[in-house]
Amino acid sequence: MKKLTILTLLFSAILFANTSITSNAVVKIFSTISFPDYKYPWQTSKISKFTGSGAVISDNRILTSAHVVSNAKFIEVKKENDPRKYIATVKYISHQADLAILELADQSFFTGVTSLKLNDNIEIRDEVTVLGYPLGGDNISTTTGVVSRIEYVRYIWSREYLLAIQIDAAINSGNSGGPVIDHNNKLIGIAMMTLSNSSNIGYIVPTTIIKTFLQDVEDGVVDGFHVGSTVVQGINNNSQKELYGMNDRTGVLITYVGIDEDILKVDDIVLAIDDKNISNNGTIKTQYGHINLKIALHKKQIGQSVKLRILRAKKEMLFEYTLKKVIPLIHEEFGKEPRYIVYGGFTFSPLTRNYLTELSTGRNMFNMLFYEKNKTKAYQEAVVSLETVFPSKANRGYSIASYVLVKVNGIKIKNFQQLVKILDNMKDEFTVFEFLEKTKVVMNTKEAKNDLERVMEIYNLKSDRRVE
Repeated sequence: MKKLTILTLLFSAILFANTSITSNAVVKIFSTISFPDYKYPWQTSKISKFTGSGAVISDNRILTSAHVVSNAKFIEVKKENDPRKYIATVKYISHQADLAILELADQSFFTGVTSLKLNDNIEIRDEVTVLGYPLGGDNISTTTGVVSRIEYVRYIWSREYLLAIQIDAAINSGNSGGPVIDHNNKLIGIAMMTLSNSSNIGYIVPTTIIKTFLQDVEDGVVDGFHVGSTVVQGINNNSQKELYGMNDRTGVLITYVGIDEDILKVDDIVLAIDDKNISNNGTIKTQYGHINLKIALHKKQIGQSVKLRILRAKKEMLFEYTLKKVIPLIHEEFGKEPRYIVYGGFTFSPLTRNYLTELSTGRNMFNMLFYEKNKTKAYQEAVVSLETVFPSKANRGYSIASYVLVKVNGIKIKNFQQLVKILDNMKDEFTVFEFLEKTKVVMNTKEAKNDLERVMEIYNLKSDRRVE
């Protein structure tokens, strides 16, 4: 028994002894962040301070999580056993993949630092080590575990469905953005999130996604990962297979095609992507086993294409499908201040997931109104009135909450920019707002515009708008 214990300890030492070699490539990040306020967009957001971790990779770049530095007004980084902090800035950020690259003006920071090399050759049960600065500690912490799963999951930060690696090594607050390495000290991923109400179940952004991100920014622009407006479903019913003439083929059925798609059609069966057959559950065979077919799209760049083999009206066809990034009707905004305009004491703003998150009530109502609602050529963005109303002469007698704006003086509202243009150029005697909730507001146009200066003075508004 004693021999076995000694051998086990010796094996562990060999397996993880080299983490000290990589310690100078692990950095602590200090972020001073001002979060935008989508409920009260005219207010200055409060300042908060957070810490996270990062990894030095090739070309003196620091790789970290987007959520560690998003909305940061000031960023500093430091190495272990070095009291100095260095000012950093965000060079590139992908909110989709929860990744960011920091750059430093003072390149002396990287003296003596050995950058981490990337490895995407990872398998289930491979041993891994998580490095970082959890819970704000000043020294590097290491936790070890194994790869439990490699699968598609919903990223907490972006709500995007992307490839992730599940590990059983502890990931705590402050670990975010830190490197996860294999026994050869190569980077296999970036610590991203933990599964709530669980014990030591964490997720990392794998190098497969990291490599796509790094290729993306080579031209100096973050284009992101493919997001289409096509909806597909698995085919597991024999009657369904017979109806579409699938015979012994496998694939997925297209049930919806958005206005942005010009090749695919409803009732198409997607049989293969880049010569990889698609299973009836929507997976393809990869180095990680059977993974969601989206992996073939997420390994390529926006503007590149994949080959699709389609069964249409029982005939096989081949198409070159160009990757794109479609913004849904109700989407999440990142790294920007919320847009708004004040008119007659009412505030109007685009309906975003950011605003829905901050609503204490009414979120279920919006979810019902916009359940799976998609953009059309005549409807690109939903606009709502905010809960807070600035009482004035023009809006006396009205009591509205967060209502969805449909028309202004009979004109259907296509997006927020159109609304701003209509209100700025309003010449009619009355301004009439019609809402989806079967409510109508009528204001005297001259009163509404004349009240603006008084409203701004009384309620200490610095501006009546932010439209970009």
